[in-house]
Amino acid sequence: MSPQLQSTSFFQGSSNVEITGSNFYEVRGNATIIRFGDGQFTDVQRNLICDYIANLTVLPDINNNLGNLEQHVLTQSIISLPRAEAVFNDYQNKKKIGPCFEGTRVALLREMADWATDPDESRMYVLSGLAGIGKSTVAYTIASRAARLNLLGASFFFSRDEADRNNAKKLFTTIAFQLCVYNETFAKAIGDVLKTERGAAATTKDPQDQLHALILDPLRGIVQSCARPILVVVDALDECDEVDERDVVQGLSRLVRELPCFKVILTTCPQPHLDHFLCSQGGHKIFRLQDIEDMVVDGDIRLYLSHSLSLEAVRERYPHRQWCASGEEIASLVGSAGRLFIIASTAVWYILDKYASNPAAQMQKLLLAFARYLTPFKDLDQFHFSHYQSVVGAIVFVQRPLPVSTLAQLININVVEIREVLDNLQSVILLGSDDVPCIYHKSFPDYLTDQACCKDPRLRIDTRICHVQIATRCFEIMDKCLKRNILGLGDPARFMSNEDGLKKDRITDEQLQEKIPQQLRYACVDCVNHLEVANNEDEALMNGLEKFVDKHMLYWFEVLSLIGKLDSAHLILPVVLKLLKSRSLDLHQLLSDALRFIGKFYELIERSALHMYYSALPFTPSDSHLYCRYIKDTVDNVLCSIKGGPERWDALVATMRDGGYVDTIKFSLDSTLFVSCSQSKLKIWDAVTGTPISTIPGDRFAVANNFSTVASSKDKTITFYNMNGSTRGTMFTTSSKIETVTD
Repeated sequence: MSPQLQSTSFFQGSSNVEITGSNFYEVRGNATIIRFGDGQFTDVQRNLICDYIANLTVLPDINNNLGNLEQHVLTQSIISLPRAEAVFNDYQNKKKIGPCFEGTRVALLREMADWATDPDESRMYVLSGLAGIGKSTVAYTIASRAARLNLLGASFFFSRDEADRNNAKKLFTTIAFQLCVYNETFAKAIGDVLKTERGAAATTKDPQDQLHALILDPLRGIVQSCARPILVVVDALDECDEVDERDVVQGLSRLVRELPCFKVILTTCPQPHLDHFLCSQGGHKIFRLQDIEDMVVDGDIRLYLSHSLSLEAVRERYPHRQWCASGEEIASLVGSAGRLFIIASTAVWYILDKYASNPAAQMQKLLLAFARYLTPFKDLDQFHFSHYQSVVGAIVFVQRPLPVSTLAQLININVVEIREVLDNLQSVILLGSDDVPCIYHKSFPDYLTDQACCKDPRLRIDTRICHVQIATRCFEIMDKCLKRNILGLGDPARFMSNEDGLKKDRITDEQLQEKIPQQLRYACVDCVNHLEVANNEDEALMNGLEKFVDKHMLYWFEVLSLIGKLDSAHLILPVVLKLLKSRSLDLHQLLSDALRFIGKFYELIERSALHMYYSALPFTPSDSHLYCRYIKDTVDNVLCSIKGGPERWDALVATMRDGGYVDTIKFSLDSTLFVSCSQSKLKIWDAVTGTPISTIPGDRFAVANNFSTVASSKDKTITFYNMNGSTRGTMFTTSSKIETVTD
């Protein structure tokens, strides 16, 4: 780190101040615009920036969005860039957080600001820290204050709870859009690229292609003379899909390497595989938040608690209360927090709970609970504690965020009682505008499911029991809702494809949602995730599973087809097959038939759910358990009557159509993937579902034995691809045409 700069505060309270190369302009009495010029920062400028970011001084009324800077018009192609609501202020609105509390994290914030403004420092700052320690708050603080100084080029806050923010598909398109807003010259360059075929196509490609086409190539020539840093803040890499994590790190590393004026702050929880990869990239400053001295962290937490539980703060909540926490009580809470800000904030919530309305009594209960290794939620039984396990367990373990109304159906508890439980957990579970409960921090479920951490058995959530309850309820929902022709399609709509049938009978999206509600969709698609973890000796669960296989198999296929999730059957059936193997030979055989059935007739059923009864089942071997059990569902088959059909399954498992003459097929070592080579393309297939994953162009191909990489040649060029079809950024050109590529 560069030498510590002396703090200055002579400008505090001033307006229309000019420092060489910098200007502060008072606009309409409130908004102050700050410009530092295009050259490198002077020591005074750097000191001013660092003090402001560390909250050591206050600049006079800076407008949050710098709305008075010169505006520039964005083209429609820029406005149409795919992007996620992942900017720092989107994160604030969703998580309802603010910056670091005044006086806390001062040394860290100043060090990070000093790094950001030092041209000789490394280009990427990795802030690593345990869950609950405050990384996102630090990232938000840096991003928001850098934005006010017009130093923030872009930000992206990952979140595992949101489909657009738990992967990297829209990372670089979102950053590209923000860079267009940030700088008019950037907007012109990126806008010009988007007018080209390559630029337009890049918006739907993999992250590396997006980075190259939309950011690196258009900006490379522009930023060479730029001496002022452009900061990019990326938060919570650990909440990004693991498959994309390396792409993110590689992409950000390439960004700062090829565009030297860019600097990146990246936050993440410690992950051994990622830590090693970050080190291998080189040139990054890695700071581990947990390495800050205990005395400093405890001091920050003490400051936060002292303010939050002061007489003034308590009076704001309870005007007639004359109470504040004593020094001894604050010290006890600091010790119990164990360096985790999330515990401190939860303690404040508990003490100032609006239902209890007695902070002094709540403080004593809390201190007693900590002394007994209990938790701040010890007295939750006053507020429907009997439903706590089901409500919180479902929120923790559901496979995707669900609104309260759907959760109510999934756990069979009414909406009012769920809300009353959630009202008392607002510090750790947020209820968004879409009525979807969202766990504020991933350390909360880790705590609740860890026997070593959560000592209270009433509060601790048993993972297997919770999954049993959800899985059992899934089968109850399917038993109640599944039926043949669930949409009630008439003639001739029921004989058409799904799409044409819905149009013919004028089935609206609202009607489709009513007939196949969200809880039924969840049960049909996601029950397998709970089955795999649940205790398979639970009698109620196994009875529900057996009933599902015996009564509802084809109706389940029908719903999966109608909602576009038929491929889920390939994943769920093997799990169910394994669970029922030792319980019933007949059901085991019925499931085996179902696997053959869905494999053989997949294309037909995927296109038209009801043709499963009219076209697929009549051609199913007549000696099969599936045929014997479900043939009654074809009694009204007006299309055809089959005689002399097959009695037993033949050797054909499934048929996949490549679309060209196939001359080579190769399976992966674990048989989960295979590739087919035909004219001018190689297709990668999922061997379980029989569906294509990606297509790679070329004339000749070689596939690595571990199926990690494909080499494709065309004319004089060899290009390397990942197995998802994305390029690896490696390309070789030879002097003559390539005749052969070998493994």
